[in-house]
Amino acid sequence: MVRPMTDDADPGAAAPDRDDHVARLQAEIDAAKARRAGYREQAAETVARGGPRRATDEELGIIKTDDTVGKIAADASHKVGSRLSRMMSRFGRGRKK
Repeated sequence: MVRPMTDDADPGAAAPDRDDHVARLQAEIDAAKARRAGYREQAAETVARGGPRRATDEELGIIKTDDTVGKIAADASHKVGSRLSRMMSRFGRGRKK
């Protein structure tokens, strides 16, 4: 069965008021201009400071420690050396057979 096509538009709906539509568009334009002026003011302040503020290491998630590769290697070497010393003293250095 084929159904007849109907127009989806509501015939009882009135056409939007042209002046209201223009006023809404003008309000959107004014809001966009105000935002742009704010952005320009922020940009001028940034330039006056000499450029953007650099993020701190903490803000970037950089953690500073004293653990450099050399320090870690030295600590490991010290531990291995002390364990070897303990083992040598425990079992004797040079038992003669």
